[in-house]
Amino acid sequence: MIYNLNNIIKKLQNIYIKGDIFRSILDKESIFPLIINLKKPTQKDLQHNFLSIRQEIEELKSSGFKLEFKEFKFKTIGVQLLPIAVRVDSLEEFLKAVNKEQEFSVWVENFEFIVQKYPKLFSFFHKKPFVVLEYVCCWDKLLSVVDFLINNSSNIYIREISLPNIDTKFIEKHKKIIDILISNIKETEPLNTLSNFAFEKRYGLKYPKAEIRFRILDKSLYINGLSDLSVTIDEFKELKIECKRVFIVENKITFLAFFDVKDAIIIFGKGYGVSAIKDVEWLKSKELIYWGDIDIDGFAILSQLRSYFKSVKSILMDITTIEEFKDRAVSYSAKPKEIELKNLTQDEQKAFDRVLNGYYGVNFRLEQERIPFEWVREVLRREGIIK
Repeated sequence: MIYNLNNIIKKLQNIYIKGDIFRSILDKESIFPLIINLKKPTQKDLQHNFLSIRQEIEELKSSGFKLEFKEFKFKTIGVQLLPIAVRVDSLEEFLKAVNKEQEFSVWVENFEFIVQKYPKLFSFFHKKPFVVLEYVCCWDKLLSVVDFLINNSSNIYIREISLPNIDTKFIEKHKKIIDILISNIKETEPLNTLSNFAFEKRYGLKYPKAEIRFRILDKSLYINGLSDLSVTIDEFKELKIECKRVFIVENKITFLAFFDVKDAIIIFGKGYGVSAIKDVEWLKSKELIYWGDIDIDGFAILSQLRSYFKSVKSILMDITTIEEFKDRAVSYSAKPKEIELKNLTQDEQKAFDRVLNGYYGVNFRLEQERIPFEWVREVLRREGIIK
C-alpha cells in the first residue's frame, strides 16, 4: 500500500500530536506549505499491484489533498506519472485533514483566556501546549485557586478555602497542575513530590500533623485520669511529662499490653514513623529504651532513632534472644531501606550482621510479639526496670 490515504493522514496526525502546529502559531512562524514525501514504487510493485496502486492514486486525487507529480521511466512498463508528495498549504487545510478544527479553536480560546490573565504562562504552554486541552473543562476554577494561593498566605486548611463553585476535592485532585502553574508564574521550580503535605507546606496551608500515641505506665502520672492518649506532635512537644523512662515499641499489641512501670511511659513507634519524635526536646533528658522486631528494618529503625537521641538503649534485640526464640522466626519479602547502619553498639552490630547475612536464614524476622512476656519481664527485672 504505497499511497494509502490513511497512512498520510496518520503522518499529519503525528505532526499535530507533537505540538509543532501550536508552537508555530505562538511563534508566528508558519510551517506551511507542509510537504509529506511519498515513497516511490518499484517496478516490481507496479508490475504486481498496478491496479491497486492506480486506485490509491485516484483516491488521493479525490481526497482534496494537493499532489506533486513526477515522471518515472521503467524498463518494462515505460514512463509513469506518479505522485511524489502531498502538500498542505495552510493551517485550515491541515486542521480539516486531521479533523481537529473544533479542538484547535477551543485551544486558541482557552490559551488566550489564560495568558491574558497570566502572561508568564506563555512559555509553559509553548513547551506543553496540550495542557490547555487537558484541563479545558476547568480553567476558570484552576485560575481562581491560583489567584487565591498567590495572593493569600492565610494559615488555613484547604477545607477552609471558600471560592465560588470550588470544593475541597477539586483542589486536592488538582494540586500538581496548580503548583506547576504557580511555579511558572513565579519562575520557580515545581514540587518534585506531593507527599508529606509538600503542597500545603509550600503555600502556607495547614495540614494534619503527625500524631503520637502513648500510654502512661505509672498511675501517678495519669493526665486527668487518662492513660492512653493520641496527640499531635506539636502538642506532644509541649507535654513534658515528668517521667524518667520512655519505652518505644513497634507492635500495637505489645504497646497495649506492656507492664506497669514506675515513672515511665511507652510510645507506639509505628516503624520508621519514629522520625516524628526527633525534635521533642524533653525526651533528651529521659532514659529512652527501644524494642523493635529483630530484622533488618528493626535495627535500621534503632540506628535512626539513635541519630536523634544518642543515649537510646535497646532491649530484646540481642543474640541471646535470637538464639532462644529463632525457631519462632518468619521470613519476609520487604526490601530494607538501609543496610549500612552507623549508630549500633558492638553487640547490636553483631546481631544485625548475622540477620543481614542470612546466618539464621534468608530474610530472617523475629517479631516482638513472638517473644513471651515472661521472658520480657525477666529481662526488665535483670535491668532493674521493674521489680
